[in-house]
Amino acid sequence: MHRSPAMEAHSFSPESAAFRRVGVLGLAAITTLVGTLEMHRLLSAHGTSVPEVVLVGLFALCFGWIALSFWTAIAGFLQLALGPRLPGLRYPTPDEEGQPLASRTSVVMPIHNEDPASVFANVQATYESVAATGHLDAFDFYVLSDSTRAEAWVAEELAWSELCRRVGGQGRIFYRRRTDNTGKKAGNLGDFCERWGRRYDFTVVLDADSLMDGRTLVKMARLMELNPRAGILQAPPLNVGRTTLFARLQQFAGRVYGPVVAAGAAAWQLGESNYWGHNAIIRTEAFINHCGLPVLPGKQPFGGHILSHDFVEAALMRRAGYTVWLVPELGGSYEQPPPNLLAYAQRDRRWCQGNLQHLSLVMAGGLHPFSRGHFLMGVMSYVASPLWLLFLVSGLVAALHDRFFLDAHALESPVLAFDAPGALRLFAVSMGMLFAPKVLGLMLALFKRGEAAKMGGRVKLVLSVLVESVLASLLAPVMMLFQSHFVFGTLLGYRVNWSSQQREDADLPWSEAARRHAVHMAVGVGMLAVAALVSPALVAWLMPVAVGLLLAVPLTVLTARSSLGMWAARRGLLLLPEETEPPEVVERAQAITEEHAVEPVPDAIERVLGDAKMHALHLALLESQPGLAEHTSPAALESARRKLLGGGAEPLSAQEKVAALLDVGTLSEAREQRLTRALS
Repeated sequence: MHRSPAMEAHSFSPESAAFRRVGVLGLAAITTLVGTLEMHRLLSAHGTSVPEVVLVGLFALCFGWIALSFWTAIAGFLQLALGPRLPGLRYPTPDEEGQPLASRTSVVMPIHNEDPASVFANVQATYESVAATGHLDAFDFYVLSDSTRAEAWVAEELAWSELCRRVGGQGRIFYRRRTDNTGKKAGNLGDFCERWGRRYDFTVVLDADSLMDGRTLVKMARLMELNPRAGILQAPPLNVGRTTLFARLQQFAGRVYGPVVAAGAAAWQLGESNYWGHNAIIRTEAFINHCGLPVLPGKQPFGGHILSHDFVEAALMRRAGYTVWLVPELGGSYEQPPPNLLAYAQRDRRWCQGNLQHLSLVMAGGLHPFSRGHFLMGVMSYVASPLWLLFLVSGLVAALHDRFFLDAHALESPVLAFDAPGALRLFAVSMGMLFAPKVLGLMLALFKRGEAAKMGGRVKLVLSVLVESVLASLLAPVMMLFQSHFVFGTLLGYRVNWSSQQREDADLPWSEAARRHAVHMAVGVGMLAVAALVSPALVAWLMPVAVGLLLAVPLTVLTARSSLGMWAARRGLLLLPEETEPPEVVERAQAITEEHAVEPVPDAIERVLGDAKMHALHLALLESQPGLAEHTSPAALESARRKLLGGGAEPLSAQEKVAALLDVGTLSEAREQRLTRALS
């Protein structure tokens, strides 16, 4: 019997949710217990020393993290292989899909000192894609700027004006620059909600590099209409659009393995899933009423404004009685990965501090247990690296203890001999669980009709997985040390600076890589030297970690090159179906970026004063937001007026430029003075 979407939604029950969760979490717990007992057996052959007790504890935490990921991947594989739709959500019937949307949705993109060409190309492609669905009347678009550089600000205004002209978007595509950057991205969204949010039923939140298919936006809005208790629907974004080898590794991994992990998380978390902060739709009124972020007591890095706001907003939405869903089957959701390892680490630094802030919220009142779990999992995603590092160090200390403090005859005793085959079995099981998502993702890609052909064919697809796995394994120890540094630095009180991400593809100089990786290489050398004091066998065990550290500089430099990424693509390696047959919205965004390059603004003041249209546009935008000048520094404005109106040629500082650009009177006087001089 055919089951309608409504019947499928109603078939969901708390009992089935409990079965899924007990299955994943219970199996992860059992696996962790068995693995930890085996590790204890291996280490207790000579008695149990203090370093070995520490080693077992660290192993339990690290192995538990692997076990949870493994069983989540198994759940995702079964979800994708047996039933693509999540139970618990009411999906539209064919008749409902043809109806106009009854709701109003805002699509908001917060930006901060970004390249306006790519930002507004993505906005235009998304806008046109929505228009092609016939539901454009249900959507408005907002670009919410927190840019601090005057030149970026003026370039954004120009790009917005040109976009509106090209698509006739006046009254539907809006631009706002905030002068007070309190709260970073969360504060930017909060300001939008206070000013305009209540005009809309739903809000789609994008990042500066986000791109979404119009059909996906319509599906999301319709699902929100049909599920009035849904507070957030998250569409997992797919990495596309970059050409460096490092970026292609991320894009390929996200395309082949990512769906398994996302489907697994969605399969057992269901309506208690998480929010990733972008490419998601939120119920606006519920968000405004219940998701205001607290300012944490104390100073940064643990106090102050919350950096990773998305987890907290999801927890507050769930506390208010609304559900939060990760919906992998939505599709049509895209973003761009960092172009190289150092840019990836820079982004991770900010995310690390934000996630560690959540430790103070784990015991907050009224939260759902799964929300507390998400906080802990977010913390563990970064703490896992220093735990692995401590595990390696503890292992070396334990080996040195056995080598120099145990009686030599005791070490040679057959009763107390180390169980090498047992250690190899545990290592093999650990590696098998770690690589399981890759294998499961590969299996799905190989057997899904037409999928492998779009990725270079079955042979090239398998070869791509091998290439990605080898390079990812070599880069993993470097990221372990980066993240360990971030965690320890945060614990010691170092705070992160908020800066825009590097998004463009560009080669990395060898000198920069050598400077950033000098400590990593030294750690690799030191690790091997200590291991050599114990035995050649221990050196062999540590080689997978040490090789990545010793090769950190060439790995970082070479994977940052677009030439190598394109070389791989030409040979059918690391290919995505979205490259072989590009989605229309992705292809359109790339074409717009090439066709409508945004002219650089060398000097913001000169552009506003020297271009009549730009002058009028800038003043009109200022006058549309009364009160902006209240945030101007009086001293900076006075100095800017003296330089602009005094007739001299003294250049303005960055702060003076911003102060002048916020003051209508100063700009008008300077413009009139310039015109008078030109006519005389």
